[in-house]
Amino acid sequence: MESRSGVAEENTVSSKGIRKKVKNSESVALQRYKIDTYNLVDLDKVLNDVYCSCRPVSADYEARKDTLKHINALAFDIYGDSKGGRPVLKAYGSFAMDMFFARSDLDVSINFGDGVSELPRDSKLQILERFAEKLRSLQGEGHVRNVVSILSARVPIVRFLDQRTSVECDLAVDSKESVLNSRIIQIISQIDDRFQKLCLLIKHWAKAHDVNSALRNTLNSISITLLVAHHLQTQDPPILPPFSLLFKGNIITYSKFVNKRTQEFLNREKRNKESLGRLFVTFFVKLQSVEFLWRQGLCVSLRSGLWISKRWRRAGVGINVEDFLDVSQNVARVVNDRGAKKIYSSINQTVEELFEFLNGKIDGAHLKDKLFVPQPLVEPPPPPPAPQVEVYHQPPHHIYRCDEFKGHHNKRPRFGNGDHITVRHRHGGEEPIHAAGDDSHAIDLPPPPPPFGRVYRIYCDKFGPQNLP
Repeated sequence: MESRSGVAEENTVSSKGIRKKVKNSESVALQRYKIDTYNLVDLDKVLNDVYCSCRPVSADYEARKDTLKHINALAFDIYGDSKGGRPVLKAYGSFAMDMFFARSDLDVSINFGDGVSELPRDSKLQILERFAEKLRSLQGEGHVRNVVSILSARVPIVRFLDQRTSVECDLAVDSKESVLNSRIIQIISQIDDRFQKLCLLIKHWAKAHDVNSALRNTLNSISITLLVAHHLQTQDPPILPPFSLLFKGNIITYSKFVNKRTQEFLNREKRNKESLGRLFVTFFVKLQSVEFLWRQGLCVSLRSGLWISKRWRRAGVGINVEDFLDVSQNVARVVNDRGAKKIYSSINQTVEELFEFLNGKIDGAHLKDKLFVPQPLVEPPPPPPAPQVEVYHQPPHHIYRCDEFKGHHNKRPRFGNGDHITVRHRHGGEEPIHAAGDDSHAIDLPPPPPPFGRVYRIYCDKFGPQNLP
């Protein structure tokens, strides 16, 4: 699919320059951490244990297949068996890529026709409303529950839980590009099983660190998958090929051609033999080393299998990952500055913890907890209370004093009628004020002269000026 002009363009000259910066930054980081001096066998064992514990089992596959059957039956009830009128339902996302967890939801596209053109948004909304209405009618029968229409989203969906399989499902309309995207990634994952393993581990890590949420402006699942794929493309020798080598002709024929070229890549002579542990560590070290380059236009390109320079129209983008089917789109576009800071805080913490393990400071059980178990949120301490006017009764002079009024020029201390008040600036200077009027009279504190700032000591004496301490 061709780029939509004006959205984003690659600068070839800048791409060469930014690749040089990436290479230098990554080289410095790897030398600093001395990754090649470590024995990673124990780390491999930890990661394989985690992978085996989080990978789906046969029952998880069957549950999603059954959910698809239930949705197909639903479509039959709505549209009947008329030729050309009944939609075809296809899974996409993590299940279609074979990179899902037991608790992952199921993404399903309601497709009408085999062409690449999309239905108008109004038509999509009407279709989703028909499905939502039918699903709500089934809620009282024990088949489904929690039916929610999310129609204002960029990709409108209807979400529900299939009670018969306990699988949560998101229904979209005409997401043919996402279906194709998922199919291509699933085929490519057959090139090397480290791709699927690393994807599941990084997703597991991201969920534990709360950085796998588009709603919170962090990484969505497709961004994580493509970041992992790009990491494997940029190893030496590469583990995955540039996706451009796998594409040919019309978008409809992509998946068949990808399958053929994948087999050709599998038959190559030179193979990368890096361990899962090394790939896991260098994934984080590599991302850590390029943090400062995103704002300079750094972008992940799966088509070229390279880092490129690309300026996106929306300013303040935190991370840039080019969609390999529509290169005008940044699949990580939801990551803003705040989200990027949260992601990189987790990356930096993870690098530190990995090397604590490699240096023998923590054991494998502690590393699993730190990397893959959600940590309790530590609430920030409450802000200190605003300064209060404290009254000190000191006979016989009845001196009222408010100490250290810092940063609160707009506070209005209240004093009685006829009080004599002296405002003494902390670093010198006095200003007498006479409070007249109501018994509870408010005064405005005058700003102190620079450079002392708004720091006051306030004294009040009802019986005339006194010797102030």
